[in-house]
Amino acid sequence: MAAKINRIRSRPGVFICNMGMEEVIVGVVGVLQFDVLKYRLENEYNVEIRMDNLPYEHIRWIENEEIDMDKLVGTSDMKKIQDLKGRPLLLFVNAWSVGMTLDRNDGLVLSEFGKN
Repeated sequence: MAAKINRIRSRPGVFICNMGMEEVIVGVVGVLQFDVLKYRLENEYNVEIRMDNLPYEHIRWIENEEIDMDKLVGTSDMKKIQDLKGRPLLLFVNAWSVGMTLDRNDGLVLSEFGKN
C-alpha cells in the first residue's frame, strides 16, 4: 500500500500523512479531491477505505530542527504528527490555535508549506 500511496500523494493539492499501519490522514485543497482519491484507491488499486472527517483546517510544518515534539506546548485541539518524510507537523482546528501555540513556544518557527 505504501507504494500506491506514494503514487497518489504526488497529485497537486493532496497531502497524505502516515499515522501507523492502518491509519492515514489525508488533507486536500478542495473537498472534491477526496472523491477522486476514494475512487482511485477503490477502482485503480482495489483498496477498501473508510474516510472520517477531521476538524483540522490549518496545517503547519515545524521548521526548527532541534524541536522536541514531546515538550511542545499546544492547544487542546492541536494534533502532533509526522508527514511521510518524517518531518514534524501540527494540525490545528483554527487560526487562534496556531497563534496560541506560537505564543506558548518561544522561538518556534512554523511554515504553511513543507520542504521537498
